[in-house]
Amino acid sequence: MMKDKQFIISEIQRTAMLRGGEPLGQRAFQDEAGITEYEWKGAHWARWGDALLEAGFKPLEWNTALDEEEILGGLAGLVRKYGRYPVKAEIQIESRNNPAIPVPNTLWRRIGDRSKIIQRLQGYCFSKEEYADVSAILAKETVETEQRKDKGEATGLSKSQRPSGYVYLVKSGKLYKIGWSENQWRRKSELHKQTSEGITEVHTIAAIDDAPGIEKYWHERFKEKRQHGEWFDLSPEDIRAFKKRKFM
Repeated sequence: MMKDKQFIISEIQRTAMLRGGEPLGQRAFQDEAGITEYEWKGAHWARWGDALLEAGFKPLEWNTALDEEEILGGLAGLVRKYGRYPVKAEIQIESRNNPAIPVPNTLWRRIGDRSKIIQRLQGYCFSKEEYADVSAILAKETVETEQRKDKGEATGLSKSQRPSGYVYLVKSGKLYKIGWSENQWRRKSELHKQTSEGITEVHTIAAIDDAPGIEKYWHERFKEKRQHGEWFDLSPEDIRAFKKRKFM
């Protein structure tokens, strides 16, 4: 069904507000709002710039096609900030505040998967003295990626079947624990022994990229609900948000 014109305008304004008032380019808007080109082009506007104008913004041509060096510079800053290559959820959040960071789907289309991005980023940082620290971080990422690859090949599993770990949500009493483990079943068995009330499994996310980083993302997201350690007092809405994710 074709989207209503006013609805699309409201989505342009909403996604711009998430970026401090800076509107998204056409591809980034599609990734963020889920509204494809065919739903507005030729139906409501001839060009994306016309849609931005009607939503109250000036057209930003550079926003539709970021320079690759600008993208790599933005990603290098994120690697320095996190001390590792960020996971998809972190890139998604950062892209809302930094126009030099495309959303993950755009990154994938422009450069490739995580390993290809890291490879390209290594080449970019190696040639720039100011990114020597980032080069060192990325070198470690490469070693860890190869170790995971070797481990997966030894077990005969395909890439899509090889999560780096699992981020789980379990309940004990009134509180919920968010943790990660390389072996989801062994860790849950250990938790049962550690709690007097036992635990109830709520949901598990298969971590394709970086289980510790994804765990950290959820801890940060629910930091206002933290009671102690990895235990949180979560609302039904919080739990629904976590359960929406099967893979990250």
